[in-house]
Amino acid sequence: MSLADVAASWLGYVVIAGACVVKVPQILLIVSNSSAEGLSETAAALDAIAASSFSYYNVLKGFPIANWGEQAIVAVQATMVLILVWIYRGNNLKLRFALFGLWIAASVAILMEGHEYHLLLTTLGASPTAMTAISRIPQIMLNWQNGQTGQLSLITFLLQFLGSVARLLTTLQLIGNDPLSLISHSVGAILNLVVVFQIVAHINQLKAEKPAVKPAKMSIVQLEKAV
Repeated sequence: MSLADVAASWLGYVVIAGACVVKVPQILLIVSNSSAEGLSETAAALDAIAASSFSYYNVLKGFPIANWGEQAIVAVQATMVLILVWIYRGNNLKLRFALFGLWIAASVAILMEGHEYHLLLTTLGASPTAMTAISRIPQIMLNWQNGQTGQLSLITFLLQFLGSVARLLTTLQLIGNDPLSLISHSVGAILNLVVVFQIVAHINQLKAEKPAVKPAKMSIVQLEKAV
């Protein structure tokens, strides 16, 4: 194994380690505020499905875990975000959890039999790109329409952007020319960066709108009494 391969493998494990906390700030922000304001349910659902599908694709293709392991971790955390959105909005919970059960059953079937079907493999590899775009675009549009980013976490989206860039490098080094993986990571990096810019703009807007605290002026009488 070349030095470049070793470096790429270690970078992959760093990305996996970072993925363990990538959505924790978002989860804590929702729970601490008891609110899912500003989060798109569609975006949260597609985020979870995209990460899961990409994990299944890599498992079935037999790619090294150093090149995709963070997607499995992100899938779990994204699912937690989705469930929190459901809980705090409280709409049709029975239907939503029934659909979630169907997704779990389908996931088991895919992992057990998916390697037998070439079309399914191609779909699993290609669909995360479309779902990532579809999941981010509603969130980006929601941010634009609301003029604010609600409970979105800057740390979460910044880590996701950096992770996508790192994955581009490790994919090129460890897997080579796998266009489905390269396109998926590229689209993810671009759209995550757009959300990062939106959150930063919102933070700057809040700082600009916050009134400056002026020191209270003491009258001559108050000054004499103080002395």
